Amino acid sequence: MGFHPSESLLKLCIALLCIMQANGQVSFVGLPDTVTLLQSSTQGTVVYTFPMENCNSTNPTVTMDASPTTNFFNTPSLSIAGLDYNIEITLSSTVALNADVVNQYILTITATCDNETVFNQLFVMIKNDIVEPQCEPKFSSQAGDTVTVYSNIPASSPIYKVVLRQPNNAPVTYSIIQPSPSVFAISTSGSVLSPTSGFTNAAKTYQLQIKVTDSLGNSCNGTLTVEVLPVYQNPINFTVQSTAVTIRENTGPGAYVTTITAQGNNVQYEMISPNSAYYINADTGIIRTTFNLDLERIPSLAFTTLQIRAYDKNLRSSSAIATVNITVLDVNDMAPLCTPAVIVNQVPQSTPISNILATLTCTDPDANSTALSYSVTSNANSLYSFRMQSNNLVVNNTLNYDSAEIASVNFQYSATIVVTDSGTPQLTTNIPVFITVTPVNNYAPQCIGPLTYSVNENAPFGTVVGQLNATDADYKFNNVEFTIEGGQNPPVFYMDPKSGEIHVLGPLDFETRSSYSLRIKVVDLNNDIMPDPVNQKSTYCTITINVQDYNDNPPVCNPPYYSTTIYSTLATTSDILSLQCSDVDPTSTLTYSIVGGNVDNLFLMNGNSIRHNPFSYNPDGVYNPVSFTLLVKVTDSTSSPQFSTTAIVNIDVVPWTTTQPTTTTTTTTPEKKTKIVNETSTYWQPDIWFMVVLTITAALLLLALSLLAWKLATGYPICGNTATEATQPLLQNKSVANVENPVDAAKEQPPPPSKDKKDIAPVSPLSLQFDGRAQDPVTGREYLFNSHTGERRWL
Repeated sequence: MGFHPSESLLKLCIALLCIMQANGQVSFVGLPDTVTLLQSSTQGTVVYTFPMENCNSTNPTVTMDASPTTNFFNTPSLSIAGLDYNIEITLSSTVALNADVVNQYILTITATCDNETVFNQLFVMIKNDIVEPQCEPKFSSQAGDTVTVYSNIPASSPIYKVVLRQPNNAPVTYSIIQPSPSVFAISTSGSVLSPTSGFTNAAKTYQLQIKVTDSLGNSCNGTLTVEVLPVYQNPINFTVQSTAVTIRENTGPGAYVTTITAQGNNVQYEMISPNSAYYINADTGIIRTTFNLDLERIPSLAFTTLQIRAYDKNLRSSSAIATVNITVLDVNDMAPLCTPAVIVNQVPQSTPISNILATLTCTDPDANSTALSYSVTSNANSLYSFRMQSNNLVVNNTLNYDSAEIASVNFQYSATIVVTDSGTPQLTTNIPVFITVTPVNNYAPQCIGPLTYSVNENAPFGTVVGQLNATDADYKFNNVEFTIEGGQNPPVFYMDPKSGEIHVLGPLDFETRSSYSLRIKVVDLNNDIMPDPVNQKSTYCTITINVQDYNDNPPVCNPPYYSTTIYSTLATTSDILSLQCSDVDPTSTLTYSIVGGNVDNLFLMNGNSIRHNPFSYNPDGVYNPVSFTLLVKVTDSTSSPQFSTTAIVNIDVVPWTTTQPTTTTTTTTPEKKTKIVNETSTYWQPDIWFMVVLTITAALLLLALSLLAWKLATGYPICGNTATEATQPLLQNKSVANVENPVDAAKEQPPPPSKDKKDIAPVSPLSLQFDGRAQDPVTGREYLFNSHTGERRWL
C-alpha cells in the first residue's frame, strides 16, 4: 500500500504559507504543490523548480526532508534569478521508484535567509508506466510447473510451452538459465524441446530455470520440472478374432450387445470404424446400443460388422484387432394406432348408464397385425364411472356433479383407454379421456340448525337475532337465498337473503307481543349449467322468535293518592294501609321506600304496607304533628334499568291518651353548690359597603319572589311547562278520574267508616282536590296542585 499524506497536515501547511505571504516575509512561490513522476524516471530527472522571494541574504541555505524517508532525491540546488533565488529538486543516482511500494512522497523544503526561516511542502505522486512481462502463475511459482514424458519420445520434440499473460514490448526472448549448459533447448516461441540425443530408457527428473525477457529488458522467471518415464513392452492380443452376436430389436438405448476381451495389461478398447448404432466401453469392452434399434424405421440395422481395436493405454502402438458381427431380429415393436388420439366430451350429470360417450378406430401397424383388446384405467375420481363395450366408451355409473372431489378437478372425469395388441411382447396405446360433467338441479334445499331464537325487547335496529342455515346437495353446495314470506305488517324483522341472518327491523315490545312465527322461503340458485327459473327448487320452514322481557315500564299505583285517619294509639305492628301497585314487566320486583314527608321518621314501610313508630302528644313535652303527607317511592328493580313512581299518602293522626294511676314518688333535693360560669359573647359587625350590598340583594330577592307569586296566582306557566308536564315523572295519574268539581267529587266519596273501626279514617278530600306535586324552583319548597283548576297548596 502506498503512503498518503494527512489531509489535516496539508491544510496546516497551506495556512502557514498564506500567513507568511501576507506579512511580506521570505516565501516559496508555487508551494505547496503536487507533481507526478513516472516510475521509469532516471537519475537527474528534474522533479520541481520554484523561486524563493524576499530573500536578501547572500548565502541562504536550503534543506529537504522526505516522508517516507528515502535517498531518491538530491538536496535542492540554489541559483540566482534576478532579485530572487531559484530552487531545483532532482532525482539522485540511487533512484528506484516503485509505485507498488510507495505511490507518494512528501518533500518538506526548509530555507534559511539571514535570521529568517521558511518551509513548505511538495507532494510527489509516483505513476507506474512500466509494463513487465507476466508469466503464468503456476510456472512462475516457487514449485513451478511439471511435465511428464516417455523415454522413447523423438529427439527435439516440443514437450512444454511457456505462455505469457502480458506479452508486451516485443520481441520476447526465452532462455534456460539453469542448468547451464542444458540438454534441453527452448525455441524463440517459448517451446521447450527434448534433448537432441533423446532419453535413456530409465526414470529420471530434470529441473529447468527459464527466463523470459522483453525488448525493454524486463523479465520474469519460472521453473519447469520434466519427469521422464521408462517405456516397457506389453503385448496385446485377442484369443477369438471374430465373434457373432444375435439381439432383438426394440431393446432400447444402452441395451447390452456383447463383451470382447483382449489379453494384456492396461488394455483400452475402441471401434476402428465408428457406428452410430453402437458404442463400446473403453475400459470394459462392453458393446451397447446407442439408440433403440427399429428395423421398420432403419432396415439396414438387420446386420452390422464392427472392428474393435484393443491397445495399451501407455503404449498405443501395442494393439490387436477383432471383428464382431451383430444380427438384429425383428420383434413386435409397433403399438396400435388409434383415432381419435384424445377423447374430450361434455355431458350433463343426468346422462343415463350405457350411453355411448365416444367410439375408437384402432389398427396394428406391425406386419403380423394382431387382434386388439380395450380396457379403461380410472383414477380416484372416475373409478367405475366408465367401461369399454368393444371399441365404444360408455357410461358405467351415474356421473356425479355434486361432490367436492369432482369440483376440485373442475368437474372433469379423467381416465385412460388402454388398447393392447396380441403380439410378443404385447404393446399398448393409451388414449386419454376427459369427460366434463355439467350440472343439473336435482335436490331441493333443506333447513338445518335451530328454528327457535330469542331477542331482547330493547334490541336496537339491525341487531342480529340469529342465523338460519340451509343446505343444498347440488353444487355449489348451500348456494341458497332466504326470504320472509308475509306475516309482518309492518315488518318487524329482516332477513339477509345471502347469509340467512335475521335482523331486528322494527321496535319490539314484550308486553304487546312476546313471540313471532315467521315462514321462511329457501330457494336454490344457479344449480344448472344456465340459470333456469323453471327448474329452480325451494322449500319452506317456520321459525319462532321469542321476545325476552326487558324492564322498560315504570310501576303504576292504583290509586296514586291515599288518605286515611288513625288514632295515635294504633299498634306499631298494625298496617296503616297497603299500596296497590303493579308493573306490566313480569320480571320486575317492586320495592317501597318513604322519600318525603316522614317527619321524625315516624313512619316506615313493611313491604307495600305503611306502619308507624310511637307518637308523642305530650302537651308539656314533645308534641308530634297530627297531619302527615308521605311520598312513597315505588321502584321496580335494584339494578339498571330502573323505573319508579311516587304515591302520595295523607295520614291524619287523632291524638288519644289513656288514664294511668297516680303514684307517689319521694324526691330528694340535692345540695346545690355555687359555681362561677364565665360566658363570652361574640358578635359580628360588618362593613358599611357589605350592608349596602346585602340590602340591594334582599330587595332584588323580594322582587323576584313577588313576581313568582304573581305568576303562580295567575296560572302562568313557569319555565315553559305546565304543572301537569312538570310533575309527570313524579306522579302517576292514569288511574285517577278527572275531577272537574271538588265538591261533586266529595259527594261521590263513600260514607265515613264506623267508629268501631279505629284504624280506618274517612278519605280526605285533599287527594281529590290536588292531583300533582311539584317543587318551587326559587324557594325549593314543595307544593300540591290541581292540574284542572290551577289551585296550589304549599307543603
